[in-house]
Amino acid sequence: MSAVAPRGGWSFWSLSILLHCALVAAAAAFWWWQRNPPVVEQRLAIEATVVMSRAGSRPTPVTEPELPPPPVAPDPAPEEPPDDSDERARVAEAEAERVAEERRLAEERLAAERKATEEAERRKAELAAQEKAEREKAEREKEAREAAEQARRKQEQALAERARAQRERELNAQIAAEERLAAARASGVMAQYIAQITARIERAWIRPPSAAPGLQCEVRVTQVPGGAVTAVQVGRCNGDESVRQSIEAAVYRASPLPLPQDPALFERNLVVTFRPEN
Repeated sequence: MSAVAPRGGWSFWSLSILLHCALVAAAAAFWWWQRNPPVVEQRLAIEATVVMSRAGSRPTPVTEPELPPPPVAPDPAPEEPPDDSDERARVAEAEAERVAEERRLAEERLAAERKATEEAERRKAELAAQEKAEREKAEREKEAREAAEQARRKQEQALAERARAQRERELNAQIAAEERLAAARASGVMAQYIAQITARIERAWIRPPSAAPGLQCEVRVTQVPGGAVTAVQVGRCNGDESVRQSIEAAVYRASPLPLPQDPALFERNLVVTFRPEN
């Protein structure tokens, strides 16, 4: 005779299923507790009922079968951290590249600043040297101009001194000559010199038929040192044209004219009175 569970009771299989569900729940809870501790301890209550016989006999106590101990869930293997060595290597490489790039840029900026500073210093030195050279050139040119001006003034002063001395000499010579000439004229030497020239011209004169007695003409004679006649001009004259021409011809024939005893008496331009004896 099989034992039938009373109405509303639990069967053996139901208890077994419930037990397995409890074990699964316990394993899940343990796994959850390992991942998210702490986990509140849970108690599994197993409710047993008395199975009554079909004939309505007195229920006999059902001995609860001894359940095997729940299996101990193995400790979950610790999760190994993902192998991120490659990622860390890439990050480290990227960081190293960034640092190297920043260093390179900083070095380039420093080099550019140093180059700009050196260029500015070089340009400043060039400008200073150029200004110094220009100042020195200007000073040299100024000194040269001043020296040239001083030399020019000295030369002009020397020329003026020589000219003044020459004028003084010439003036003194002229004064001396005039004094000698005046003395010679006062002594009658000049009159003798003019008389000699007049006599030379009269001797060289060929009397034309138209010359009347009492002829008197003023003759201007130009001569060079040595007495050579270079020009003749008949001025006031009481003779006709043939007489004038004969007098001019006579002067040229008388050349060279006599020289004075005193060279101071020599005159380039002479005025003699042609008055031949009748």
